[in-house]
Amino acid sequence: MKPQVIGISGSPIKNSNTDRAVQAVLNHTGLETEFIKLSKYKVQPCIACLGCTKDNICKVKDDFQEIAEKVKHAGAIVVGGYPPYGTVDAFTKAFLERLFSLRHQNGLNRGKLAVTVVTAIGRGAPGLDEASAQISLALTMEGMEVLGQLKVVGNPECMVCGFGQSCSMSALPWIFKDDTTVTPEKFCQVEDQKETWQQAEKLGKEITERLKKVYLR
Repeated sequence: MKPQVIGISGSPIKNSNTDRAVQAVLNHTGLETEFIKLSKYKVQPCIACLGCTKDNICKVKDDFQEIAEKVKHAGAIVVGGYPPYGTVDAFTKAFLERLFSLRHQNGLNRGKLAVTVVTAIGRGAPGLDEASAQISLALTMEGMEVLGQLKVVGNPECMVCGFGQSCSMSALPWIFKDDTTVTPEKFCQVEDQKETWQQAEKLGKEITERLKKVYLR
């Protein structure tokens, strides 16, 4: 049976907050789902060759074709990313660009349901709202209906790189001011963000209710 809901994560971190938030939405649908971690695939940016205009098949030879087939047959998609340098990450951006191949003439993603997930260091740092808006806009331009946008507070790499307390470019003073000692309680987990976690559950169930109506028509 083909997955009814596809989850996409652009986070390259193993079992990241982004991964778990995307999977939370999938798990609460109760439907056939599949989770795709983009860092395990080779998906290049769109090269604007227009080779897809006649048949909606991207001609760039990489792993996108495999993912595209799954997206094409799904009723809903959950897309997660994060904002290095205040904008959506390259893995997620490349995936979104390649959806262009499904647009021409037929609009193969038109009418699908979508949820976005973005994890950022938060706590006053830029990028969370910006990346969330970017992913949402891209999916809307594909003709999808974005049901909700999950925004997750995550952790900067400076907390685990080993140089966070001494590096002159560290984000720790930005986030924690003078208290830059890395301690367990400073790490953020999506499961502890009650409102966001509840929203993931709600959106998963909403996807199910909406898709049931489509299948019963």
